[in-house]
Amino acid sequence: MDKTIKIIKNITIEILIIFFYILLINNYLGNADKTINADGEGYYEYLPSLFIHHDIFRKNSTTEQDPTLYERISKYGFYVNYQNFKVNKYPCGTAVLEAPFFFYTYLTTPLAGDENDGYQLPFQRTVFHAAIFYLFLSLLFLARILKLYDVRKSIIVIIQLLVVFSTGVLHYANYEAGFSHIYSMFAITAFAYFSKTFFINRQRKDILFASLFLGLILILRQFNVVIILFIPFLAGSFADLKAGLSIFKDLRTVLFSLLIILGLFSIQSFFWYAQTGHFLVYSYQGEGFNFLEPEIVNVLFSYRKGLFIYTPILIISLFGLLYLAYKRQFYLLVTWLLFFSILTYLLSSWHSWFYGCSYGQRPYIDYYIIFFILLGIFLNRINHIFSVLIILISLVTIPINIIQTYQYKSFIMHWILMDERKYWDIFLKTSDKYRGLVWKKTYDLNHQTVVAEFDLGDMKIEKDTDTVIFKINTDTLKDLDNVNIIRLQMDNHFNEQNNSRIILSIKDMLYNKSYYWHSTPLILFKERKFDEWQTGIYNYEFNPIPDSISKNLQIQIVSVGGPNILKNVRLSYLRKK
Repeated sequence: MDKTIKIIKNITIEILIIFFYILLINNYLGNADKTINADGEGYYEYLPSLFIHHDIFRKNSTTEQDPTLYERISKYGFYVNYQNFKVNKYPCGTAVLEAPFFFYTYLTTPLAGDENDGYQLPFQRTVFHAAIFYLFLSLLFLARILKLYDVRKSIIVIIQLLVVFSTGVLHYANYEAGFSHIYSMFAITAFAYFSKTFFINRQRKDILFASLFLGLILILRQFNVVIILFIPFLAGSFADLKAGLSIFKDLRTVLFSLLIILGLFSIQSFFWYAQTGHFLVYSYQGEGFNFLEPEIVNVLFSYRKGLFIYTPILIISLFGLLYLAYKRQFYLLVTWLLFFSILTYLLSSWHSWFYGCSYGQRPYIDYYIIFFILLGIFLNRINHIFSVLIILISLVTIPINIIQTYQYKSFIMHWILMDERKYWDIFLKTSDKYRGLVWKKTYDLNHQTVVAEFDLGDMKIEKDTDTVIFKINTDTLKDLDNVNIIRLQMDNHFNEQNNSRIILSIKDMLYNKSYYWHSTPLILFKERKFDEWQTGIYNYEFNPIPDSISKNLQIQIVSVGGPNILKNVRLSYLRKK
């Protein structure tokens, strides 16, 4: 009983942090009904493929020989062609860690629908639970490794809070919990802990545990084996590194370590063999590194996906480098900078340096431990007043990250095409009127034909009114069956505080059936900065409606808070050439 109470006391902080994380999700950020999506589908797919659909064993039949076998998987983009076979390009490690949660759901939960395909809502939720569990373990290992650096308990708690609430963890443990990042962060943090413990205690068991997690790292994401280059920093000094590595003169330790690593990697080899008949496969067909053109500046500082732009707590952690330089701890300084430089060079050399639709620079999530060790050392060793100041500045990054995470999931922040103007247009904005502002499409008019145009002139709309500014029976127009864009433009100063909206609707005249209805905040028309007189444009895109249907098109303005002065209002019907 006393032992149980002691264990609970030792994990109370981590439990509370997870509790507050879930509380934040439930009351502000929102739960994700679909956590297995995009890349997450590829990481997870091993489980339904092996245990539900039984189509993982394909090495004896190519796509040409047995198209029925490949029918289900052909719809997924993460299955790529490899010598007339389809192979899952993503590693299997995430599925391995998700497996206990998958089996529990599969064996105990009544599932709705005619087919149990492994992607129903209960499976979506169980992947979220898996991510939360491995986040919890990550926090435990983070606390343990910081203790090895003699970091005070109070600072450890603050750092744990920052990891969860000031970084991409907030997003990737919830909305995209199926991605590999939380699982990789767990494995790398645990590997770092056992590696550090070994250099302190020089015990074989720590090497074997480190080997276990290195093998797990390898099947989670092969690239992440680069973490072994962080070992010199974890050693603490060149003398300790040299003394520690001498254990590898013990052939038995080397053999056991290799067996553990290769044993885990054999799981991935098994899946490759089952799919293609080959034990070693480069599954990222058509994707690779551009080592001669690394995007280092963009990866670190761009408004599109810059590491330090979207995770500012990490740049605060770099104050630890100044401390190391000040204290002349050059070994730690050089080994940390060397690893960070190599990691950044490699990550920025990937052909898609922005890593697709993602919140921030997501591949760094796996390596957060390297930043927070640095921050822990720094906060623990500087004088109390300066430490409190840095902590207060660091805590400010929590609401910034929470708001940006909310913006990302609410279509306020663009998933892939952010730039400096877009970033500051929506900075810390959460109102619904900003939804879609940075998502607005532009169209090349060279590829469009103008079917009809209307000059509506200048108008003043009184405050707090709902005014129809244009209405037409489309029977009076011809050649509308291919119209797919209605373009509305006007001159205005587009005050950011303006909450007015413009509603465009198309209805069936006879049955009053709505074919199209769209309410657009007036500020979404802007093309340049807010509060600047300009020509604003908005393109209403829809599926063409047959000419045979008699329709009414109407534009109305809901003027909120003050009058609206609109000049040179013009309406155009466009169709593709």
